[in-house]
Amino acid sequence: MEFLKIIAIFFLVFYGLKYLFRLLMPFALRKMTERLMNKAQQQQSTGGGRRTYYYTTGGNPFDQFKQQTPPKQEGEVRVDYVPDEEAKAKKGTQTAGEFIDFEEIK
Repeated sequence: MEFLKIIAIFFLVFYGLKYLFRLLMPFALRKMTERLMNKAQQQQSTGGGRRTYYYTTGGNPFDQFKQQTPPKQEGEVRVDYVPDEEAKAKKGTQTAGEFIDFEEIK
C-alpha cells in the first residue's frame, strides 16, 4: 500500500510541476529576453552607436526588433569602416587565390 502511495505522490508532483512550468515559462522567457535586449541596448548606446533596438509584444512577430535611425542632416557624412593600407594594396589576382585550368567535357 505504501508503494502505491509513493507512486501517486510522485505522479501528482510530476504533473503539477509540468503544469506550472507550462504556465510560468513564457513569462520567464519574456523577462529574460527583455533583460538581454536592454543590456545589449545599453552596450550599444555606450559604444557610440546610433541605432536602438526595442522589444514589442503582440502584433506581427517579425516586428519584434525594429531598428530606428535618427534622421540625417543634408551634407552629413559618416564613415563606419576605414580599411587598413595593407588591405588597399592587395588587389586583383594577388588575393584571388589559385586558378586551375579545366576543360568542359560534353
